[in-house]
Amino acid sequence: MIHRRTFSVFFLLILISTSFFSCRDDDFDSDPAIHLGFSSDSLLFDTVFTTLGSATRSFKVYNEHNQRVRISSVRLMGGPGSYYRMNVDGRSGTHLNDIDIEARDSLFVFVEVTVDPVNQNLPLTIVDSIEFNTNGNLQDVKLVAWGQDAHFIHPNYTTPEGLAYHRISEDTEWTADLPYVVYGLAVVDPDVTLSVREGARIHFHNNASLVCQPRSTLRVEGTAEQPVVFQGDRLEAFYQEQPGQWGRIWLRHTSKDHLIEHAIIKNASVGLHIDSIGSTTEPTLRIRNTVIRNMSFAGLFAQGSHVVAENLAVSNIGEYALLLTLGGRYDFRHTTVANYYRIDIRNTPSLVLNDYYIDQDGNLQHRPFDEVFLGNTIIYGNNQEEIVFDLHEEDLTAYTFDHCLIRTQMDTSSPSFINTLVNQDPLFNDNQLHDFRLTEDSPAIGAGNPDIASGIPYDLLGNDRTQRTDIGALQYEPIDEEE
Repeated sequence: MIHRRTFSVFFLLILISTSFFSCRDDDFDSDPAIHLGFSSDSLLFDTVFTTLGSATRSFKVYNEHNQRVRISSVRLMGGPGSYYRMNVDGRSGTHLNDIDIEARDSLFVFVEVTVDPVNQNLPLTIVDSIEFNTNGNLQDVKLVAWGQDAHFIHPNYTTPEGLAYHRISEDTEWTADLPYVVYGLAVVDPDVTLSVREGARIHFHNNASLVCQPRSTLRVEGTAEQPVVFQGDRLEAFYQEQPGQWGRIWLRHTSKDHLIEHAIIKNASVGLHIDSIGSTTEPTLRIRNTVIRNMSFAGLFAQGSHVVAENLAVSNIGEYALLLTLGGRYDFRHTTVANYYRIDIRNTPSLVLNDYYIDQDGNLQHRPFDEVFLGNTIIYGNNQEEIVFDLHEEDLTAYTFDHCLIRTQMDTSSPSFINTLVNQDPLFNDNQLHDFRLTEDSPAIGAGNPDIASGIPYDLLGNDRTQRTDIGALQYEPIDEEE
């Protein structure tokens, strides 16, 4: 028989032991500064969804601390309507609570994305994230998938300094068979040509850019019926005319012989960035029959370069439509700059000419223009001053405005301004809808120089301008009221 006192002591020891181990069960690291580790900060799904429909990827979550960690919540931020589904350590749902990771341990998160293979209205890029809340500290892992069949251009090379990019190391063609989605930097190697054929659609993810290295060449060869389009990868209606969605097309110093014809470049930070001259005899860039619009910083940003432009339309730019710096040689004929940017207040001019810079030693370096010619061109917008000459020394022979229509407060009585219309509203059809066709009362109608038009007989839309020469990239044609 067990003595009653002995039994009481034994029972008390059991209670103490149970209580002790129960306390250990609750022994979590409650430090509010605690951070989880992740095997990746983003999960990319580059499956061809139009043929497969779904795909699964995974990542690991690490507790790198010496105590257990309790994740108070894991949330799929898109909620029940998300294209994604998640499973965290064997538990499925869009919002999971109280998930524990032992000290120096990890767990798996599986993510599946499912799309309708025949749904052609899917966004090109499907974006979501998974949020982890640990002691009030929020961390997330990005989810990126593509909802349509496409060519995916993502990093395949890393420099010794750790810069990841997609390397185009041999002559390459991008065609119209499928869209191209650029993720990060797409870089054309020296002495390599990237040719973009008619009808090609190039989509850039956030901050992505196309970069042409020295001695490389970009040839964009669209047609009036099938222009080449460069834009962001968000295709929802809200993003159709939103600036700043991707980086830029950067033609670096000494790259050469670039051609852009029948293209639409829209919704980036900078449309075209053309660095210093690549050839002493040929233009760095010839650009014809092209639209640049919805840039948060600049439409065409050139530094000491040589650009020849015909039938170019630049509109809705956050700061500078044409930013021509550090000298160079420029020839713009039948160009329309219509800058009615409304997303923010614009205090900068549409056209800037600059011919100097201050070097790292504080010395002024003068780089005068060889020539700046603007013929049959409109420079207009919602600012009182749309043209600024930032010149070290005023040189009236450096620039010529021949039969142009401009908005400016400067004195235009010098010989540099030939038959130029000043501060006369060009009366575009619809500024808000980026419709910069002339209406029937526009002062630009018939005010152009026929000698300039003779070399560019058709406008941006293919209308004949040889019988009557209007100023700008677009001839006046009667506009259908129903249209």
